[in-house]
Amino acid sequence: MKINAKLGTIILAGGLLAASLDSCKKNDTTSVTSDTQAAQDNAYAEGTYNDAYSAVDVAARNNNASLFKTQETLDMLAGAGGGSITITTDTSSSTRKLVIDFGTSTLCKDGKTRSGQIIATWTGRYRDAGTVITISFNNYFVNGDHVEGTKTVTNMGLNSNGNPHFSIVVSGAKITTANGVISWQSTRDREWVAGSNTADIFDDVYHITGSASGTNIKGETFTITVTNPIVVALSCHFIEAGTLTITTSASTSTGTLDFGNGTCDDLATFIWKGKNYDFHLR
Repeated sequence: MKINAKLGTIILAGGLLAASLDSCKKNDTTSVTSDTQAAQDNAYAEGTYNDAYSAVDVAARNNNASLFKTQETLDMLAGAGGGSITITTDTSSSTRKLVIDFGTSTLCKDGKTRSGQIIATWTGRYRDAGTVITISFNNYFVNGDHVEGTKTVTNMGLNSNGNPHFSIVVSGAKITTANGVISWQSTRDREWVAGSNTADIFDDVYHITGSASGTNIKGETFTITVTNPIVVALSCHFIEAGTLTITTSASTSTGTLDFGNGTCDDLATFIWKGKNYDFHLR
């Protein structure tokens, strides 16, 4: 299959790079603190769920969980810091099931320590219309943060543009950290606008729309809405275009995050109360 783990990055578009707001050259840090906190917490939540999806997408897309048990795939997850990962599968039922068990403490290759279980089920191949992939957790922790909730990815077939698209819904999400609790929900549509008919992943382009809302670690509610489709090309390390708005219960105005007009660069702009704050994406 042509799609690799980079697809996981696309799922959090509109959230992940918003975390870079703290690198803005701000003259009035107090005025944008709430919006920045909301963007960071939403980004962290989406990034955490993205990690889980990346861990299971190979098995889900190929509809053959045994592929996930190769040494190469285990090496992708496990690091050299101790602990072990156990992967069990059930491919005899019409709904396949995969359980990734990190035990009581496993230091993974990405430097994060995980424990507990990621549980995934899927009904068919990733490319097939109607396939539903569901990810949930059992006593799952990442770097000591407790992760709860469910993520559902549904292949919606072709849209009115003739492009494959996927519904991505996160519900009941809750991440308990040492600094507070992030509660969060998200609904996205990911449209595969280019490259779906070739074997080269680097010609793939996606448009992301949708919204997210929740409560940040300060107890402030927030809403993040994509107002112009987020453009993600796998040939570029950065989001190339699109805008989203950020509103919090503690803010007196709505902030806008603008990723540009389609150029592959690390530049973006945060607009708040008519002021532009240019910054570099991480």
